[in-house]
This record gives sequence, structure tokens and C-alpha cells, in this order.
Amino acid sequence: MGEGPTLTTPRLLALPLTIWNAGYVAEELAPALAYTAVMARSGGRGPTTGGPYGGIVGTDPHAPAPDPLDPAGSLRRELRRRAGAGRSVLTWVLRRRSEAAAVGLLAADTHGRRAVVGVSIVFGSRREGYATEAVRAAAGWLEYRGALVETRIQRGDAVGKRLGQATSFVPTPVLVAEWWRIWLRPPAE
Repeated sequence: MGEGPTLTTPRLLALPLTIWNAGYVAEELAPALAYTAVMARSGGRGPTTGGPYGGIVGTDPHAPAPDPLDPAGSLRRELRRRAGAGRSVLTWVLRRRSEAAAVGLLAADTHGRRAVVGVSIVFGSRREGYATEAVRAAAGWLEYRGALVETRIQRGDAVGKRLGQATSFVPTPVLVAEWWRIWLRPPAE
């Protein structure tokens, strides 16, 4: 797939994560994303893995949970791992264009011509449409490059299901790790 570009939407800049900015981004986002991880883990049916620190939500259902005693360290390790993983693991920091404040992370893990996208939005910026904008931008860029785009949504996750539907994904019968359903974006005809 190659290196990810800066993606833009009407309200967001998605800036590529690098090994050089991973620590700074972790310190900036960890407090708000740690709260999001706790909220996501408290109300689910069955084990919730993946999350803001272990592969961005929707990309890796086998990822470990963050360390509640060191959320910035957990996120820093995950972001540095992602930044150093090579061209098949793309991560962007989502920033508001108006004030440059970070509102979350966007990821795409590519495997040949398939790409798995995911997003994590900080708690204070949810329900404002940022996830929808970011996923559409990443999916559009990946599809332009010839990829079949998918995501993984935990069974029973109503918010994830609404996001999947809003960004043109459709559920498949395939489950990963018993709790995560694969959703695909049908190729344009």
C-alpha cells in the first residue's frame, strides 16, 4: 500500500503517525482514550479486547487491554509499535482543522489488497461525526488504491453498528475471536 498521506475532511486533518511523534501523541491522547477504554469495557457482553491501545477499535480483536495504572505508557508502546511496523500498518492522528486539537486515532492495517480500518475518538469529542468523517476518508483513499476495505465490530456494539452503516459497511456472517463480526465496504461498481 505504501505510506499513508495526510487525509483531510471538512473538519479534520488526519496526520500520519511517525516514530518521532508517537510519544507526544500518546501523552496528549492517553487520558481521554483511557476513559473511553474503561467505558467500552464496562458494559459489554463477554470479553472486550482491542480498544484504543491495542490496535485501534475495529482493527485487532486480539490486542491486549491497556494498563489502567499507566495509560500513557500503554498507548505510547502501542503507537511506537504501529509506527515501526512498516508500510502495512498505517496510523493517523485526528486533529480538528480549526484549532489543531487531537480528537482521536485512525488506523488501517493492510494485508495484500485487503485493509482493516478502525477509529478511536476521545470521550469529549464523541457524537460529533468525527469517526464517520475519518473512516470515510481512509476508506476512500484505500479503495482508490485498490483495496477491499473492512472493519471489525464487536457483537452487540450499537454505536459501532451505526458507524459501520453510516460509512457504507455491511455485516458478513464471519466472526473473529467469537465476539467480533467482520463488516465489508462493497466495491464500487
